[in-house]
Amino acid sequence: MMNDNLARQFVNEVQPIEQPKTNETRESKKRLHKKGLTRMEMAVSSLFGVVLFGMAVGHIALSMQVSTTNRSIQDIEAQAAMVQVENSNFEQNVQELSRYDRVYSIAKENDLKMNEEQIRNVFK
Repeated sequence: MMNDNLARQFVNEVQPIEQPKTNETRESKKRLHKKGLTRMEMAVSSLFGVVLFGMAVGHIALSMQVSTTNRSIQDIEAQAAMVQVENSNFEQNVQELSRYDRVYSIAKENDLKMNEEQIRNVFK
């Protein structure tokens, strides 16, 4: 009978007795199981993505417009600088052509006489 008792003990130790599962353990497993994103979360994240993409496209478009405007401003400033150089060259030519000895020599060549009463000096 002793051997019989030992065999039962051995069988009990090897095969643990299953205890019935309670509702609490089943509910905790259900709570641990996570679903995917809900429809509302998907809609909000999609809307956020679309808005972000739109802002990125707008930023690129505005950056291109600003760089184009800056380039046109630089071109206009370069043209203005060239016009100023031409104006200063023309002023220098006027000063050279209106020298007194040059005017006097041209008057002499054309037999013109100098009348002091009709001379007026104009200054800027």
